[in-house]
Amino acid sequence: MNTHITLVDINKLIAHEQTDPVRLQTVRARMCAQQVIRKPVIVDRTSHVILDGHHRVRVLQELGAKRVPVLYVRYKDAGIRVYLRRKEMLPGILKRYVVEMAVSRKLFPSKTTRHVVAGGRIMRVIRIKELLE
Repeated sequence: MNTHITLVDINKLIAHEQTDPVRLQTVRARMCAQQVIRKPVIVDRTSHVILDGHHRVRVLQELGAKRVPVLYVRYKDAGIRVYLRRKEMLPGILKRYVVEMAVSRKLFPSKTTRHVVAGGRIMRVIRIKELLE
């Protein structure tokens, strides 16, 4: 599994889930207090769909960030699993639906899916002001 973190143009990223206003406030408060980002956003290399980190991306957009620390993955790899958090929606969710929804700009509700990526996501702490430049 590739563990290289890349700073990516924020406008290239495509969401597949909505953000929750309450969670957004919590994430914003933490990021603004710490002035750093500690975890990369997990993104499918082929489609640029965000798999993990929607709230972080949204906060960074609101703060005027131009770039985001991204760990690109091959979504089709067996080491990446997707779980459904909202049992009322579907009996199960396939990776292809996540990408199809994102590309069509139809978003799942916040926290519909949970993606698990095998291997680490260690990165150096990045100051938010670095992402604004």
